[in-house]
Amino acid sequence: MKKVIIIFLFSIGLFFTIQIEVFAKDNIFSINKYQEENLTFIKDSYNEKQEKDGILVGGYYLKEKIEKENNTYNDYQIIVGKYNKQGKLLWEYTYGKTKEDKINDIVYSYDETGKIDGYIIILETTHDLEEELSTISFIKLNLNGKLIYEKITNSNINIIIPILKEDKTLDYYIGIGTTKREDKEYPLTAKYDRDLNLLWEKELEEENTKYIDIVPIKEDNTYSFALLKEKNDNNQKTVSIIKQDADGNVIEIIKDKIEEYDSYNLAESDKGFILYGITSEVKLKKGEKSYYIVKYNLENTEEWESIGEFPIDEKKSVNLLSQKISEEIKSYYLQYTNPIDSSIEVIELDSTGLFQKKVKKISANYYVIEKFLVDKNTLYFVGQINCMTDDACDYNSNSLFLISDEDKVIEVKDSDSKNILITAAFIVVVIVVLIYIKRRKRLT
Repeated sequence: MKKVIIIFLFSIGLFFTIQIEVFAKDNIFSINKYQEENLTFIKDSYNEKQEKDGILVGGYYLKEKIEKENNTYNDYQIIVGKYNKQGKLLWEYTYGKTKEDKINDIVYSYDETGKIDGYIIILETTHDLEEELSTISFIKLNLNGKLIYEKITNSNINIIIPILKEDKTLDYYIGIGTTKREDKEYPLTAKYDRDLNLLWEKELEEENTKYIDIVPIKEDNTYSFALLKEKNDNNQKTVSIIKQDADGNVIEIIKDKIEEYDSYNLAESDKGFILYGITSEVKLKKGEKSYYIVKYNLENTEEWESIGEFPIDEKKSVNLLSQKISEEIKSYYLQYTNPIDSSIEVIELDSTGLFQKKVKKISANYYVIEKFLVDKNTLYFVGQINCMTDDACDYNSNSLFLISDEDKVIEVKDSDSKNILITAAFIVVVIVVLIYIKRRKRLT
């Protein structure tokens, strides 16, 4: 009897050991259908029950090369796809004119009750060689990836963000971009209703200036906005933070001429906002740079600052994600590139920006990571897989969708994972059946 129990427990242990081993490894998936695929955006996807049921990714690909009037044009088009959390591609949507269609952003759309009912794609540019004109469009897809509408705008809107009322219904969208007037570009703020009909646009009367980022600031059930403004005078860049009200009026200059940092990004936070990027003002070796995070409170003054103590590649982007519990931020995740070994690293910070632990290190230098997402203990990355020069590849680059839950990179195909699990389960069943037959023989 003891042998039977030992064998049974060993079998169960074998099954779970194999299962954990497989799913602790990184799983690499790729849409892998077009040339020069590059996924640049990633978000949680939703179903009709308002449940997070997978991952939405977006990017662009090279459809073909077009010859016209002795010129060769690369026909880039956009691609949006939905994966389940195990990496299976559920649907795919593609769109493009005949030249250079790329995605600036993807945001959620809402119905009249405040439920997420689809996704809005903000196009960076769409150029039609036949009509020889460029336009900017918003494209709305439903939750199943079907086209609902396309809206043309006359301004270059880079970012739009949905603003929700206290009851979580959509109030409006606010957007930033640029507009051309008399062959000059000016920064622009725009407001849209639920169906992306333009309510108003407001230009800032500053030439050679643009908005590069925006975040909402919520206080007493009302919204204002922090914006990064970049001005170029004689190849000299000046970055500042300004504050606008919900009607697009500049109400305060939060910080003028930021000079102590090398790059600038904004992120949402509770009771204020976050400024983060790369800085050389660090206690490292000479010439090395690291990250900085500055929290601004509702009075628009610095609440705290966190400076990294390990090197970051300044030529690569950094991405910051916040983790909320009941609308309160409990931690941050920061993704960056290590200049020493070109590895991609993700670290966890507490609610005041203090380093907690290294969550992930990806040392495969043929990965180009664009963005990432965290869901419990699982990390999702998007970008490109580039062919190494000494490898015999049948591609130059393919889209990358990487699922990871352990601090190492081991490539496992999805089919291999399933085969291993099925084999393990079969072994357990066989052992249990043999034990049962043996016991029956003894009893008879």
